[in-house]
This record gives sequence, C-alpha cells and structure tokens, in this order.
Amino acid sequence: MCKMSVRIIPNSSRTDIVDLCDGILKIKIMEPPDENRANEALIKFLSKKLKIKTISIVSGMRARNKVIDFGNDFTREQILGRLFPE
Repeated sequence: MCKMSVRIIPNSSRTDIVDLCDGILKIKIMEPPDENRANEALIKFLSKKLKIKTISIVSGMRARNKVIDFGNDFTREQILGRLFPE
C-alpha cells in the first residue's frame, strides 16, 4: 500500500503540484473546501495526472494535511516519478 502525505491549498487560481518538501506533496486546488469539493477535485486531479483509479484519502478529510492511498500496485518512487518526470 503506497501512502503519501499531501498538503492542499484550496481556493487557488489553478490546480497544480507546487512542490515536494520534507516528503510532503504540496498541491494547489482551485475548488473551495466547502461540501468536500476540494477533496473531490484533489482525487480527480491525481487520478488523471497519474492514470490511477484507486486513489483515496485515508485521513484528513476536513484538514489541509491529508494522507493519500495510491493502492497496492505502486511504490512511492513510481508515484513521484510520474508526478515529477525528469
């Protein structure tokens, strides 16, 4: 099971990956945190970017700091390689 810590920045001007700092992936999300919209946008963005359908939020549903589960088929290195291609 590949899990990763993520910090989201809702209400941003665009949805994009900002940085990877101290093992925490920082992502800007255009959607507001109201009614779970930022969480849904985060899952949709990561699913599309990584081409993985099994992404889920494990903890932090109502917080900016979250733990994301990418499923059993991927390692942390594979995920980071797809997010930050050389």
